[in-house]
Amino acid sequence: MNRTKSYDQELSEKLSDPKFAQAFLMGLMEGEDGLTIEDALRHAIKRMGVKEFSQSVGVPHSNIQEFLKKKRRPKPETLDLYLKPFRLKIKLIVEKAS
Repeated sequence: MNRTKSYDQELSEKLSDPKFAQAFLMGLMEGEDGLTIEDALRHAIKRMGVKEFSQSVGVPHSNIQEFLKKKRRPKPETLDLYLKPFRLKIKLIVEKAS
């Protein structure tokens, strides 16, 4: 089976634990230099294995590959689906500008 260079067998196994996966993803987004949600997901998916992630969310492998290649920005519903293995969801907040 072909793997991306970033695939990590041990990390992939740990990411199958939702609690660990959630902390891992949230950690990628922390701080001023944290990743965006999309980039954090791309990072995590590559380490989990694209095939494994695809199966866990029930989305075709080709759709996951398009997301990884940044071919288009995902809809909020798609992001929620991709966040499901991490037991997370997105929330859009509109606030008054100062």
